[in-house]
Amino acid sequence: MQNFQFFSPPKSITQALKNLKTKNSSYWEKQGERAVLSLFNFTAKTTPAYRKFLKEHNIKPSQIKSIQDFQKLPLTNKDLYLRKYDYLDLFPNRDISRATTFSATSGSTGEPFYFPRGEEQDSQYEYVAELFLKNQFNIESKTTLGLLGFGLGIWIGGIFTYKNFNKIAQKGYNLSLIPVGPNKELYLKSLEKFGRLFDQVLLMGYPPFIKDVIDEAPLYGINWRNYNVKILTATEHFSEEFRKYLAQKTFLKNPYTDIINIYGTVELGTMAHETPLSNLIRKIAVQKPAVFRELFPYMHRVPTLAQYHPSILHFEQVEEEVIASGFGSSIPLLRYRFPDRGGVIPFDKMLKKLNTGGIDILQIARAAKIEHTIFRLPFVYVYERSDFATTLFGINIYSEYIRNALSHRTVRGYVTGKSTMITKNDKNQDQFLEVNVELKKDIKPTRELRKLTQKAIIRILMLNSTEYQYLYNNDPKTYEKRLTPHIILWPYEHPTYFSIGTKQRWVKK
Repeated sequence: MQNFQFFSPPKSITQALKNLKTKNSSYWEKQGERAVLSLFNFTAKTTPAYRKFLKEHNIKPSQIKSIQDFQKLPLTNKDLYLRKYDYLDLFPNRDISRATTFSATSGSTGEPFYFPRGEEQDSQYEYVAELFLKNQFNIESKTTLGLLGFGLGIWIGGIFTYKNFNKIAQKGYNLSLIPVGPNKELYLKSLEKFGRLFDQVLLMGYPPFIKDVIDEAPLYGINWRNYNVKILTATEHFSEEFRKYLAQKTFLKNPYTDIINIYGTVELGTMAHETPLSNLIRKIAVQKPAVFRELFPYMHRVPTLAQYHPSILHFEQVEEEVIASGFGSSIPLLRYRFPDRGGVIPFDKMLKKLNTGGIDILQIARAAKIEHTIFRLPFVYVYERSDFATTLFGINIYSEYIRNALSHRTVRGYVTGKSTMITKNDKNQDQFLEVNVELKKDIKPTRELRKLTQKAIIRILMLNSTEYQYLYNNDPKTYEKRLTPHIILWPYEHPTYFSIGTKQRWVKK
């Protein structure tokens, strides 16, 4: 069992791409079921913490013979599993020696937890990344400059991406990397100096950072018309309006293929990624409410929609949450709860759901010139977890609402799009919502701009929250003042909420 390898990358990436586009979806789903049962057996035999966990729940590993049995296993999470047992007991055979890199959670929901990764875990992302870099960004035929703006250091994004993209570059692709990190000035200076020497530039970073880069490029003499831009983001959900904004500002040739957002976690690495097909489906769902309700029946906001490789990551839907199993770090995780709200839709079921709404998605894909990119893989849809929302009078206020409001034409020329929400109480202990907003460089806070921002946020809240709309309109004497957000405008990169080099904290508890 010591030689167990959860995932073995295929020798030919060209053949792998062909298989993903031609083999039936059931093939990939069955492959995933076999992989996760194999991972269970391995973990139950070799990992002391999981053996104790099963014993505490009166479960014998020999009882788990099918995927149906597996789905009855108790859920794990950070507190009930990872923090409960001795750290070394979380490793197969208590062997930490194969870990080559450690990454930590951001600590936004508690004390950071450290996740180790070895070469096997890195190879999973290397394989997936090579697939989408070839399938969507055509790196085999174009010289490509990759500007890496994810955080470098103990966090997973930058180091994990650099390590594996560098391995891909060494396979003969004309891919050059500049691992800048989230430093806008150095990022833009690097782009201005080297970008025109390549057929295309790949902008990589967290969505708000990439937006800042795109908005501030003219200050560095950069005209986006002169570049063939591709965009890779991760960690955060964004709206179709945000995608449209990035596409228009950078003159993307095809927003379905030219922007990829990754759904990943420090626990399991890259778990799923957007594809041209998932981007097309999401756009249709946004435009057609009946299709949206068919695909996302429990959801009131537009989720990230991505496809995943079942042989690497096994997803389940438990009520309104997605549960994942995989060997994405040196600590195997089975039926792990993050928690992320969302669901799972197999490929064939997705086609049927769309047909129910009168949508022949394969025909539309041909018209959109993306039929050659389609992977017959299952879909996962997901929202940000609870730490991306706050409450006001029992109403969930999501950071996405504020981001959408700050992209409105009346204010987007003055603000970066970054904000931090806090629910507070005044001296009478009445709740109110404070929204801290970052201004663009050299923009001064004014009373008029504060009012415009306030109006834009109220408009979005009225459109997206029926509870907010009801209280605001039906009892204005009591609620209008209390529901009106308090806006604080902060100078660009002010350290209180908008420090350089860190992920944006959208909600402060």
